[in-house]
Amino acid sequence: MSHARGRFIIFEGLDGAGTTTQSKIMAEKLQAKGRTVWVAHQPSEGPVGGLLKQVLAGRVPSMTADGKPAMVDERVMALLFAADRLDQVMSQIEPRLARGEDVILDRYLLSSLAYQGATVSHDFIQQANRYALKPDITLFLYVPSNVALDRVRARGARLERYENAQALQTIEREYSRLVGTLASVVSIDGTRPIAEVSDLCMQALTSQLG
Repeated sequence: MSHARGRFIIFEGLDGAGTTTQSKIMAEKLQAKGRTVWVAHQPSEGPVGGLLKQVLAGRVPSMTADGKPAMVDERVMALLFAADRLDQVMSQIEPRLARGEDVILDRYLLSSLAYQGATVSHDFIQQANRYALKPDITLFLYVPSNVALDRVRARGARLERYENAQALQTIEREYSRLVGTLASVVSIDGTRPIAEVSDLCMQALTSQLG
């Protein structure tokens, strides 16, 4: 028995933009309509994703030739994210889409282009991700970097690699430049109340994919 292919839905935005919250809300709304939905995030729960989480948290630094700890190079980060992405696509995402499940992913290729793209060539990142599956829709939750940082700090958790004012300002500029040139990305005002953002996301999904 054949199944209609599922929809591949991406949420993008700065740390603190609400991508995780909105991914879960959309999943609940789609499930209420009778659809089967799988929600995941990047970094993934896979082996490379686990390493990335350690690096982002600062628990696995790189080491210089003289034995001193150092930040992992952004090109290495881009390659790690690409490897994690391909592993997740092959092992989890593609099989689920093929059997008719909707997949909602919190972050994808656009994150690599925004987070590493300020210092790493976009050609390098695109080449590393040449086997990445194309999303059906990408929803970008726009939140200014200062608001995003306030939200991240309010969590009370230890700040990670990109969770500082300078990094988020740079990433905000990269996202704005990318989103402005990609017709496949729908920009949503992420500063509005959670319920309103959710409604806007569902409207965009219905408008684009039915």
